Amino acid sequence: MKRSLKFLALTAILTVGGLYGQDGPPPDPPGGGMGPGGGGFGHMGPGMGGPMHKLVTGAPYSADVSNQVVQTLTDGNTIQRTTTGHVARDSQGRTYSQETITGGPLGQNGPHTITFINDPVGGYAYVLNASTKTAIRRAIKTPPAGEPPAGRSFDRGPGRSRGDSANVVTNDLGTQNIGGVSAQGKSVTHTIPAQAVGNAQPIVSTNETWYSPDLQLLVLAKRNDPRMGQSTYSLTNIQRTEPPATLFQVPSDYTVKDAPQGPGPRGNRQPPAPQL
Repeated sequence: MKRSLKFLALTAILTVGGLYGQDGPPPDPPGGGMGPGGGGFGHMGPGMGGPMHKLVTGAPYSADVSNQVVQTLTDGNTIQRTTTGHVARDSQGRTYSQETITGGPLGQNGPHTITFINDPVGGYAYVLNASTKTAIRRAIKTPPAGEPPAGRSFDRGPGRSRGDSANVVTNDLGTQNIGGVSAQGKSVTHTIPAQAVGNAQPIVSTNETWYSPDLQLLVLAKRNDPRMGQSTYSLTNIQRTEPPATLFQVPSDYTVKDAPQGPGPRGNRQPPAPQL
């Protein structure tokens, strides 16, 4: 039963996460470890605006990543969770993300290390389970080229729609060197007016993002939302050299399994993955 829960959780991650093309990590697994109420940034990074992202080539990197969530409860108690891992991208646009999950079906018996490989060249996304030496794969489409706005969906906080721009204030924070790379900063303050969602007082949340044009990804992001707490995502030890090719390959001693077919975005079914 426990193994079935883990397999279902991995499959759920890949069903959604396999659709992400580049630097848009999949959401947390069911009951996963990014903090209560979804207070974290998803798997090792803020979402960036949709299930399909651009393909970034010619900008290899590797880095350590940290995702910290601090939530204060109504009785003054606090919940703190920190997820750490390693991320990389090669010159052809393949991406790698390894992290340790606590909580939920994957971490119910202790920390659980899980690896994501996204290979737009080969046409597959993989979720690697080190404890069972199993790789679940799903066919993916090549993501579109072109640069999406930095922090697109991250700027659009919970509780607001596209039509309430009067309640959003954006500030340019200029350019800073963060983790050894030049990054452009932006802060966005969202205000939900009193009574808009049944709230007695206005709800104010702030998002701060630092985006590297050279690497075309977020290197630092901070969110403060009274409903979900404080979250900080950061890349450190950023290396601009080509990562080892083995990072983007399923180890030879792993068993590859195709993810079950199911509804895709907007109810479309995913293309069947060819058998090995």
